[in-house]
Amino acid sequence: MKAQDVQDYLQSLARHWEYPTDTVDTFKAGDPQVVARGIAVGWMSYTWALQRALDLGCNVFITHEPTYYSHWDNDQDILRLASVRAKKRFIEESGLAIIRCHDLWDQIKDIGIPDSWGQLLALGKAIDGDTYIRVYDAGGRRAGDLARHVARCTAAYGQPGVQLIGSEEKIIRRVSIGTGAITPYLECVKRFAIDLAICTDDGMDYWRDGAFAIDMDIPIIVVNHMVSEEIGLQRLAETLSRQFPTVPVHHIAQRCMYRLFGGSD
Repeated sequence: MKAQDVQDYLQSLARHWEYPTDTVDTFKAGDPQVVARGIAVGWMSYTWALQRALDLGCNVFITHEPTYYSHWDNDQDILRLASVRAKKRFIEESGLAIIRCHDLWDQIKDIGIPDSWGQLLALGKAIDGDTYIRVYDAGGRRAGDLARHVARCTAAYGQPGVQLIGSEEKIIRRVSIGTGAITPYLECVKRFAIDLAICTDDGMDYWRDGAFAIDMDIPIIVVNHMVSEEIGLQRLAETLSRQFPTVPVHHIAQRCMYRLFGGSD
């Protein structure tokens, strides 16, 4: 089996719905014809994650986010930095084939990121939504209780606490979640008549949306972008393991991008 076979399989999963022609889901490094000795799956292709893949005997790495930090792979400016060129040399010398799986996994149902995130949060079956957004019945919980529930779900991914913008006493019946950096708070308010949105730290306009949430009494729970997607990457690794049972598949676990420090720490 070759690296190209992995890419072909992933692309085949989109056959029943429209897939963008300008997708970022392409090879980012390496030879598509290399024989796959092992497959690693990680949210971000950090240098440490690539080294971990090599240590596990993998020569194919599936990344959800960019390798050189630009969503559209506009790499030339960043490659002027010596440290980034060093990363590029490391990748080239390692022989790793790096494939990005982003647009597909942000949209595919059930096993992709939106539904996997909802499953982690144990919100039940979606009652509304679209390609990227899911809306759930929160059952009349207080916003503060829902925030604590979300924090319990995210703790295993390195985020034991979440932010709540707005009143913790607000009774919540309709709650929306988004995918990664696509958590458009105001759009969810207007389109889906939500009482609360679970957004990511880079998927909302913080000062504007936060002010609206406080003023209009429609709270926001804020989680780290990575934390909202990690369960989806676990599902991707499981899917590839079932599809290619003769090739070792490893999920390179990652955690919340930041840690919180208090003044007394």
